[in-house]
Amino acid sequence: MPAKKTTAKTVRPRGALRRTRRTYSETFLDNLQELSGDQQQLVSNPTLREALGWDENRYGRIKALLVSDGRIIVGLGYGGSVGLAAGRDSQSLDVFISYSHADEKLKDALLKHLKPLERMNLISGWHDRKLLAGDEWGEEINRNLEEADIVLLLVSIDFINSQYCYDIELDRALERHDAGSCHVVPVILRGCLWQHTPFSKLQALPRDGKPATSWPDIDDAFTNVAEGIRLLAEDILASR
Repeated sequence: MPAKKTTAKTVRPRGALRRTRRTYSETFLDNLQELSGDQQQLVSNPTLREALGWDENRYGRIKALLVSDGRIIVGLGYGGSVGLAAGRDSQSLDVFISYSHADEKLKDALLKHLKPLERMNLISGWHDRKLLAGDEWGEEINRNLEEADIVLLLVSIDFINSQYCYDIELDRALERHDAGSCHVVPVILRGCLWQHTPFSKLQALPRDGKPATSWPDIDDAFTNVAEGIRLLAEDILASR
């Protein structure tokens, strides 16, 4: 009798039949990419969850997974927000924070909002509270100011009245800004006559130079500041 004809079976890798389906993580990132636009703006959690059509449990679970993997960052403000993380191989920018100690609590609140930018490897912040015992404080401040890519001026009446902030740090920061070796950004914390200062020519944050403490929700004000710094940092890095 003739041998029974057999047909060789094609062996597919396990899971190959399902590979055309998008994972929840991929769907999350695709929708976030579309909503954030070319400038990669932060997107509110309610907006993204509505676009996905997910319940809170699934949204929270996938969001937490992507945060732990370093693929997205989170922002604060009403309802919270999320954004796409920058590549981990980018070199972070040095940010020098000039402020009056009278504004310590406001400085600390702003630093919380800048933390996602550090996780994105966009910036690395420095301020005088990072001085260690035994440091030559004047030399350390000058060194960090000279090495800064971005200088944030945390503006208030106490900042303007501070001889060290106004006459030393500000003068050198503006010299470097005018020379094109750094970017100086005024961050208006409290209402004062900052419009009559040498840095009034510079674009200030939050939006329209409205003092952060005059916003209905200060988290919204500092989210606006962090978003402005994010865009500036990404622009600087893209031009290198």
